[in-house]
Amino acid sequence: MNNNFMGKDGFVWWQGVVEDRQDPLYLGRCRVRILGWDTEDKVKMPTEELPWAFPIQPITSAAQTGVGISPTGPVEGTWVVGFYRDGEEAQERVFFGTLGGIPQAPSDPTKGFSDPRLTNKEIRKHAQDEEYETVGPRLEYGAKSDHRVPTAPAGIDLYTGAKKLSIDQLQEKDGLGNYAHQELKAHGVGPNLLTPVQVILKEYKSKSRYPDVDYIGEPTTPRPALGRFGNFKGVTSHTGGGIVKQKVEWSKITQNIRRSKIPTFNPLAGVVRTTWSEIDPASINKAKYPYNHVHQSESGHIIEIDDTPGFERLHRYHRAGTFEEIGALGQRITKVMNEDQTFKMMNSFEKIFGDSLISIDGDLDIVSERGYTHSTGSFSLDSKSAIRMSGLGQGLFSARGGIVVDSGSGSLTLRGQNLIHDFKDSSQTQKIRGNLVNKVGGKFSTRASGINLGSRGATSVSSGGSYNVITGDNINEASTNLAGIFGAPARSFKSAIGEIIFETALPGPTGSFAFNAGISGLLGSISMDQLGQISLNVGPGGSIAKLTLGATGIELSYLAGLAKIELNAAGVSINGLTSTMTGTVQAKVDGALVNVEASGINTVKGSLVMIN
Repeated sequence: MNNNFMGKDGFVWWQGVVEDRQDPLYLGRCRVRILGWDTEDKVKMPTEELPWAFPIQPITSAAQTGVGISPTGPVEGTWVVGFYRDGEEAQERVFFGTLGGIPQAPSDPTKGFSDPRLTNKEIRKHAQDEEYETVGPRLEYGAKSDHRVPTAPAGIDLYTGAKKLSIDQLQEKDGLGNYAHQELKAHGVGPNLLTPVQVILKEYKSKSRYPDVDYIGEPTTPRPALGRFGNFKGVTSHTGGGIVKQKVEWSKITQNIRRSKIPTFNPLAGVVRTTWSEIDPASINKAKYPYNHVHQSESGHIIEIDDTPGFERLHRYHRAGTFEEIGALGQRITKVMNEDQTFKMMNSFEKIFGDSLISIDGDLDIVSERGYTHSTGSFSLDSKSAIRMSGLGQGLFSARGGIVVDSGSGSLTLRGQNLIHDFKDSSQTQKIRGNLVNKVGGKFSTRASGINLGSRGATSVSSGGSYNVITGDNINEASTNLAGIFGAPARSFKSAIGEIIFETALPGPTGSFAFNAGISGLLGSISMDQLGQISLNVGPGGSIAKLTLGATGIELSYLAGLAKIELNAAGVSINGLTSTMTGTVQAKVDGALVNVEASGINTVKGSLVMIN
């Protein structure tokens, strides 16, 4: 029985360098050139002839049916430590750890123990020499584009359309002290359509072999763990480019946009908010070695668990600039550089003990199948442009304390198939400082338990057709026009063409019509009773003079009958203290029977008196 195996007669240890990680079996295996066992002469021992070495996975990985962590980690040029599972046979290679260091020279792909990947052109120059304009193609594992070697982006730019957002431009102000940048001005269709901010990743044109030429002379430990966050050697979080610097610049951009776009937060309370309360990323990032635990990937993704005393942080960073960072006191910064979508399959609850501020440069759409919004305090909508609310169902605004619609110097327009004013329980007042014009395409109807119309100036009612006033009770009209005292008419009824008719279809018990001069006809009156009898009166009840025309006759009296003339079926009667009949040419009393009587003296007098 062979006893020369792992854990039986001892281990055969080795150290080596990874030269190939493209495992065709997807098991995390690597081709490793082992010191003392494999030659560095790649002619005698090419990379593709090196045996595959198996990785040992941590106990947190089941290594079964996809359960656990992927066994990928080392890259070409990584120093690893392992042993031979078959002992002195040295055929079954196993590695379980990596060895860090401080690289002193770039890799030589012509020799073993180096990153063996080749290019057909010069490897890129140091990024500090020609910034992002590097030379040479990307390192690739094969001819396919998906075989390119991942690398962190050289930089991240923000654009609105074709215009780049820069810190210098955003700091400029106009003569009024406002920020003068125009990148977010409304344009296109509709007043609220804004140019979206676009994220452009600047990728390196080529990729250095491992060790990266920009990291020569420094530890292989990820820079964030060292408290350094630059893209280049010697660059720290506060002296130039890098992740933290980039995040600080984005913070300045959002602050300036906030100041220029929305200067007020609560216009009803008069609260002016001129700054965006975004946490400064540099103020909470004070990482120090060895407290910051960092996982940094090849393409530039970073996960940090920072235990630096007094500055404990959690940080997740995507290479495109989207990140979430939690500071020592629990403050959190979340920034999404592109679209942000959240789907919740059940209820969502959020409780905010302070204020909540949402600033949106574009449109805001809230869709609810059963919408309901409740606020125990005030609820304000403030827009520097138009406010639009639309719904396919009924729109309801309810406020027990009252509703105020203020259009300022603009117009107020209400549109609808039917416009209904439904006011309950109390009186309503409509105040209009200017003119009011109602234009109705159809009929205009007003229904009320009572209507009072008051005008401080002239009042005109015109109708292109007939004008009808129908009432179930009295019609009372009064004029207080003082001009009538001085001769001007207080009330006029005029018809340019045609007659004027006053008609009652069913006279009341007190009569059909009454025209009074003075209160209750004190000075005089004209009336018609329910039988059609007409009375013309001077003085109260005709006490001075009265003319009555009726079905029984006609009566003309003066001073309550002191002098009176009556015409009726019996004949004509003239009564008075003195009765005089005068004819300028002839006076004649004619009848079948004429009686001239006097209780006193009867005088018949004339220049010629003829009897019979």
